[in-house]
Amino acid sequence: MPSSAHTDDEGTMSVQAQTRRRRLLLGSATAVAAVAGMTGDLIFAELRDEWALGAFAGAAAVVAGLTALLYRHSADDLAVSVRAGLEERRQLPPEHLPVGRETLSGSLTERLRDVPAPTGGRLPVDPSAGQAAVIVVHGAPGTGKTALALHAAHRVKEHYPDGRLYVDLRGGTATPRDSGEVLEEFLRNLGTARQDVPRSADDRATRFRSLTNTMRLLIVLDNAQSTEHIQPLLPVGAGCSVLVTSRRNLSAGNITRRHPLKVELPAEDQALEILSAHAGPERVAAEPSAALDIVKFCDRLPLALRIVGGKIRVREDLTLRRMRARLEDERARLHELVDETDSLQACLSLIHRDLPESARQAFGLMSFLPAGTLTDWHVARILPHPAMAGGVCDELIGLGLMEAHRGEDAEPFYRVHDLVRVFAREQYEGLPPEERHGAERRLVGAYRDAVVHLAAGRAPELAGEEPVGQVQDLERETAGTWVAAESERIQWAIGRARRLGMESAGAEIAEGLTYFLDDVQLSPDSARWLFADGTEQRSRVVRSLRRGRAVVALGSGLPDAALELLLPGGSPDPAGTLTARDRMVVARACAAKSDYPAALDHMTAAVGELRAENDLWHVQASLEQLGEFQRWRGQPEKAEESQREALRLAEGFGDRRAQARLRRTLAETLGHLRRPQEAAPLLEQAIGDFGVLNDRVREARSRYALGKVYRLLGRRQEALEAYDKAEDVLGPMGERQWIGRVDNARIRVYIGLERFDDAWASAQAALALFRELGDDMWHAHTQRDVGLLHLRQGRPGEALAPLTEAIEVTRRAGDLYAEAMAAHLRGVAHRKLGRPDEARSDLEAALAVYRGGAYEWDRAVVLHDLLRALRAGGPSDEADRMESSAVSTNPAFVRMAGRDGARTIPDED
Repeated sequence: MPSSAHTDDEGTMSVQAQTRRRRLLLGSATAVAAVAGMTGDLIFAELRDEWALGAFAGAAAVVAGLTALLYRHSADDLAVSVRAGLEERRQLPPEHLPVGRETLSGSLTERLRDVPAPTGGRLPVDPSAGQAAVIVVHGAPGTGKTALALHAAHRVKEHYPDGRLYVDLRGGTATPRDSGEVLEEFLRNLGTARQDVPRSADDRATRFRSLTNTMRLLIVLDNAQSTEHIQPLLPVGAGCSVLVTSRRNLSAGNITRRHPLKVELPAEDQALEILSAHAGPERVAAEPSAALDIVKFCDRLPLALRIVGGKIRVREDLTLRRMRARLEDERARLHELVDETDSLQACLSLIHRDLPESARQAFGLMSFLPAGTLTDWHVARILPHPAMAGGVCDELIGLGLMEAHRGEDAEPFYRVHDLVRVFAREQYEGLPPEERHGAERRLVGAYRDAVVHLAAGRAPELAGEEPVGQVQDLERETAGTWVAAESERIQWAIGRARRLGMESAGAEIAEGLTYFLDDVQLSPDSARWLFADGTEQRSRVVRSLRRGRAVVALGSGLPDAALELLLPGGSPDPAGTLTARDRMVVARACAAKSDYPAALDHMTAAVGELRAENDLWHVQASLEQLGEFQRWRGQPEKAEESQREALRLAEGFGDRRAQARLRRTLAETLGHLRRPQEAAPLLEQAIGDFGVLNDRVREARSRYALGKVYRLLGRRQEALEAYDKAEDVLGPMGERQWIGRVDNARIRVYIGLERFDDAWASAQAALALFRELGDDMWHAHTQRDVGLLHLRQGRPGEALAPLTEAIEVTRRAGDLYAEAMAAHLRGVAHRKLGRPDEARSDLEAALAVYRGGAYEWDRAVVLHDLLRALRAGGPSDEADRMESSAVSTNPAFVRMAGRDGARTIPDED
């Protein structure tokens, strides 16, 4: 017989002998107690009163001492026998270093090192101090719970001198371990002879608790299924600790005396460490971009990263780029995540199989929807009875299939791991159509009710279409935010309605969506499909869908297409009239075509018609645009009035997105009025609101506007930083026209800093981009600043051509303010060239525009340059009279005494 087997048998025989000795000792103690009982009977029979009591007390003391001695020797022998058994049977499997989880590992190790002394069966003052410590490490499948637990267990060996026991309970398989079997295994490893192991599971549990009561023992229960699964396996001694891994947070029955440890997904850099540890650091370092994509496709799941990394390590020909290509197809991804010992799909299949039917169906449809966060609203609308939602969510979260989150000032929401979502989607698609369609009809109907309810806050005529008592959990104050977050699923609902024969509901969802096109981004092709008339006969719905297509076309830079939808052939549709809401879109299309007088006329008419109809949401929206058109037409004080009224209406609606948008546009108007101190806080508040709303594009546009305000305040470096932050967002998102605007805005800041090379680089970049986009207006605005750049570098002759182009383009568009700015600069150039008549003509033209609005600052600037031109040309008396009048009526003129437009930056005082 091999020596190891011989040693094992000897150890077993020794332990069994010690166990029999312990039984004899315990039997002796019991016999002594029995004798004591009989002695008491004899004493009280023969003696009376205090004599009997005294004699019995003496006898009892002798018996108690003897019994305690026997029990003490029994306990000592028991501890020796258990330690001997554990010395022969080391129970922990080899550890695997939990890469990237050092913080979690350290926290768990510290908890396990905190081991109180065993109480030895004595009752402590605090009952909880006499209990074993149970720590549950829980988390979703594949997050690395076992590796973390084993690593910590190996680190605390010296704190558990009586040994460590390990068992894989296989709770995530079709055949979980039976508690009675595990107890037999534990008892054998604690030195109990096979013939001494009790037959019933309850008796085994009792024996197990007795044996471990005085020990310092660590027990690792891996892959536990439920509280009931582990309850019989828990010791009671205070010196013992139990480390449980489970997908669930097993806290029922007060078994967790210490806080559980949830294993979350690692951060991206930690996920890269995991991939690197398994694939090889040199392989990851050679292809960092592909490595990042692999981490993304695996959604940072440690199990998936370990499987992928292992495949890469064993095959030199399998580059990270090739593995990335294999993972790119979402539908094939799960089938790649399989190796000889692990399969995420197999693991998920067992969990999915045991789900209740309602949870399985709801989870499948939630995974089938376009990806995104989920809320109680989704779960309740999918299920036959909304009251079932709480139990279904509890089940999915408890199994680690779904994570619950709660943000500040926000309702709870749920997230499904990408790989789990792919798995559940495949399972859902495999269901018979009749099983899927019922839940899908419920959800499409819920989206119809929700969108119509929220749209009715913006289109009062839809109030008659609202369901009664079905949408109390959706607030109109946050309608834009909800629709923006749900936009992809709303589009899914429109398409699904058509497939399910619910065309009318689909058209109503689409109609409601048209009232939120400032909150969502759609392409013209998407709009043509989503807002198709189809077989729709209701004229209200047809008009709304057509207007929706026009708004999207306009937002995509196609104003002619928008006008053709609303004014076919250049005149109103003979089948209907041009409504006030249609007229709003026509006005915006005219502005996009640089026809500002027509834009102002149409929007002014729209505001009046909407007021008459008491259509307050659209009054608010039209006033916002009207203010911009009034500003362009040289009426900034009217623009401020319009936009302040719009902001008050938006505040009344409680719509945060509309308020943020209006604060930005009002701030731009205040900048034109040279009131930057009032504009800056409005923009800062808008930036904060857009950040909360996760509207990164409008947040970046607001930073661009804030940069212009900083420039007006002379805070040039802060202005450049604001432009940089705007570009960092707008560039990757493809907002090319706004990138050109940012480049344009930098020109004046660089001129003020006398960084002329940078100013020229920004100007050339902006001009090239606007030429490519065909944006004549912003090309003209940039040419105006090119003229300024020539002036500041002492080249007035070269400034004339770009300034003339700027004047002509803005004049054709009817942008009086922009035309006046360019005319002012060209007048300065003429003056520097010794052409007083041409200078006077341009400067007086600019002054006439500024006299038509609340442009006190601009009038003062132009007047200083006009006086210089008049005095250079001879008629100084006229100049003196004009100066005297300005001194008495315009304080801004006095503050900027001596200003010369050839050396100063426009807009800066």
